[in-house]
Amino acid sequence: MRVLLCLMACVLLTPALSLAVTLADARRVMPAVAVVSPVSGVPGLFSAAGPADTPVLLFQTDDFVSIPAYSGSSVNLLVAVTVDGQFTGVDLLAHQEPILVVGITDEHLKEFVAQLAGKNATDRIRVGATGREGYVGIDGLSGATITAMVITRTVTLAAERALAAYKQQAQAGVAPSPISDFAEAAAAASAEPVWYWSWQQHRLKVAVLIVALTLLLLVLFLQDWLVKRKVLFQRFRIAWMLFTVIYIGWICHAQLSVVNLLGFARNLAGGFSWESLLLDPVVFLLWGFVALSILLWGRGVYCGWLCPFGAAQELLSKLSRTLGFEGWQFPHALHERLWAIKYLLLIAIFGLALDSMANAARLAEVEPFKTVFVMQFSRPPAYVFYALLLLALTVFNSKFFCKYLCPLGAALSFFTRFKVFDWLHRHVECGHPCQTCANECPVSAIKPTGEIIDNECHYCLECQVTYWDEHRCPHMVRKRKKRLQMRDSEEGVIASDAGG
Repeated sequence: MRVLLCLMACVLLTPALSLAVTLADARRVMPAVAVVSPVSGVPGLFSAAGPADTPVLLFQTDDFVSIPAYSGSSVNLLVAVTVDGQFTGVDLLAHQEPILVVGITDEHLKEFVAQLAGKNATDRIRVGATGREGYVGIDGLSGATITAMVITRTVTLAAERALAAYKQQAQAGVAPSPISDFAEAAAAASAEPVWYWSWQQHRLKVAVLIVALTLLLLVLFLQDWLVKRKVLFQRFRIAWMLFTVIYIGWICHAQLSVVNLLGFARNLAGGFSWESLLLDPVVFLLWGFVALSILLWGRGVYCGWLCPFGAAQELLSKLSRTLGFEGWQFPHALHERLWAIKYLLLIAIFGLALDSMANAARLAEVEPFKTVFVMQFSRPPAYVFYALLLLALTVFNSKFFCKYLCPLGAALSFFTRFKVFDWLHRHVECGHPCQTCANECPVSAIKPTGEIIDNECHYCLECQVTYWDEHRCPHMVRKRKKRLQMRDSEEGVIASDAGG
């Protein structure tokens, strides 16, 4: 665990600043430029002659702003902007985004940033806001929404700061040049944070998720009442699993991933920013709930209730059992040793992240989440086959991926030891000799001796249903029989007294 925590704390890679814009760089966004000169007094800012000899400023965004993207690192772009704020060209220089694994190449990113040419830094440029009054909309990138929003904000904010610095120098007489009242217009455009637009755009999804998470909290606090009503609980459980798969997974595309943790670690290491975390409101709310639930009940609440891929596996497993296919489980000794696979994968992923987020994301493809929920199987055949194979395995061995391969589950399990509540009840007879719950646990998180393994438990509450079942739990069966015998004895005494 110490090794893993050290790796997480050391994910410190951030792109190196480059203060120079060479002539070759400038020609990437201004092909006809002949001379590039540094702007005196403003490091990283350069000027060149544009059409009709109008001055054009050139800079790399990392010299003026650093907004963590999905990877936790900034995206560095080369920007050419006139002194009145009009973008004449934008080009991608460097990034650590793990988006190549979903089929989005650097060329796609360059096509995206090319949309900014002709726009003005004072415009309220927003991804997906085409046709929205008061906004200038540009097309997004399917599967890379956060990256697209961060790039847009990076370019506009860097331009605002570069132009403000240029204006200050011009007013001081260092580099005199006609310039508009850009700073005032830019301030008005920046009044609304970029994440606010995202929350407005997804307010219905946010509202539905808040209601659902509130209901789940209520279920968790009233779990004893619910599990005593077996039929009601089972119906609610199936309905919730369907909601998780369909709404959280396929509609919101909000399957959490170990890549999110990598990005968060880099965000912390590079200077914490709420803005990048707030860009995807559904994912933000889910991670907030995960943090709360881990503190109170352990990681099992997410894995057992809010993970779309886990829910899909559980539904398939339940369906196969209903159809009479019992499946099989590994012997407990082998089962425990197979747990090590997901922890080794987690360590490898964090180790690769020290060098390259892109390489770490490639190994993180052990998670089939992007294939199933983000791209919805619109990927090369190898990815689709792998995802379908894992779903098929759960028919034979319930939640196979969760138990042995999931690096996210492995990461969350480290924080389970800090949980506050221990509300999963056990009888003295559990494991001595009763093995009912241990045999029926879908993730085999109960030892043969009866103890629940908190780090592996998915908090599905199935063992609690059995715990209170007076017809299946041996302890409760004895209590029921004893109660019936006492009742029959009392009725016999009453009948005897009445006959006497």
